[in-house]
Amino acid sequence: MLARLGQMSAPLARVWPRRPLRALSSSASAIEERYSPQLAMVHWLGAASFAACIVTVKKAQFTDGPTSLGTKAETKGTLMMLHKSTAVIAGALLIPRVILRLATKLPSHLPLHSPLGDSVDKMLINAGHAALYGALFFMPLSGFAMGYYGGKGVPFYGLFTIPGKTEGRTPEDGKFAGKVFKAHKTAGSILPALLGTHLAGAGVHLLKGQPILSRMSVFSKQ
Repeated sequence: MLARLGQMSAPLARVWPRRPLRALSSSASAIEERYSPQLAMVHWLGAASFAACIVTVKKAQFTDGPTSLGTKAETKGTLMMLHKSTAVIAGALLIPRVILRLATKLPSHLPLHSPLGDSVDKMLINAGHAALYGALFFMPLSGFAMGYYGGKGVPFYGLFTIPGKTEGRTPEDGKFAGKVFKAHKTAGSILPALLGTHLAGAGVHLLKGQPILSRMSVFSKQ
């Protein structure tokens, strides 16, 4: 009887392998190229700082009463101070990130093998990365512009403030700061969607058994 069950299960084993996720990526899993540990470190630090920026500003937006941080106004003020301070770090990290991307070898494209074809997949991935990078640059730069032309500057965790424009300020400076604020707010509403798409893409690679996380590990060696 056991032999008969083995004969019956043989066709099923051929159709459904024991490790389906690994089978999905039999060709792509061979791609073991990795980003440099330095670039990976900057990537994860940047991701953490931008995530903190999003969390603090959203928390400030949804604060409707007193909290452990103080009154409603005090809570919003503290959260926005943390938001702006962390944005300084996020913006500063973009400089070494760009330098490292230009100076180090980047791994090959991981194929998705979608019905659209590898060429279309690659084009969409590149477009998504370009949009994400554009938003990541625009957010801290526009935030700094708001602080500078608004005259208040940009705080850094209560330690110091990057000064704003105080001498020779004109009404046009205030108007410009207002326009930048609107653009900053619009881009800020789009950024979570871009980050979500980026994470979804990483999730697809994981489901296919592709080494997407090991490629971005700070402990990986080239």
